Amino acid sequence: MSRLDPTVRKETAYIAAWVLLLSLLMEAVFLLLGKWDLSVLAGNAIGGIAAVANFLLLGITVTRAASGPKEKIALRVRSSMTARLLGLAAVCALAVGLLHTNVYATLLPLLFYRVGIAFRPMLDRRRGKTETGNTEGGDLLD
Repeated sequence: MSRLDPTVRKETAYIAAWVLLLSLLMEAVFLLLGKWDLSVLAGNAIGGIAAVANFLLLGITVTRAASGPKEKIALRVRSSMTARLLGLAAVCALAVGLLHTNVYATLLPLLFYRVGIAFRPMLDRRRGKTETGNTEGGDLLD
C-alpha cells in the first residue's frame, strides 16, 4: 500500500479540525435547546467520522486518478463519488435505524466540511497567501 500524499493528509486534518469545531458547536446548541442526549453525541460522532472519511477517500481518489491515464480521470472520480455517496447513505441509515441516533446530529456533520472549504480562501488571504490552486502548507495546522 502506498503512502498517503502529504497534501491529502494536511487537507484532511484541516477538514477534520473544522468538523470537530462545528460538531462541538452543534452539541452546545442541542444542549442549550434542552434536546441533548446520547443519541445526539453518537450521531454527531458517526456523522463526523463519516464526513472526514469521505473527504479522505476523495483526496486519495483524486491523487490516484491524476497519476493514471488522463482519459480515465473523470470516470474514476465519478465512480468514487457514487460509491462514497452510497456509503454515506448506508452509514447514516444504519446509525439512525439500528443505533437510533438523532437524525439531525447524524446528517449535519456531513455538511460541515463545506464550511471549512468555504472559509479556506479567507484564511489563506489573512495569512498572506494569495495563490489559488496550491494549498500546500496553507492550513491552520501548519
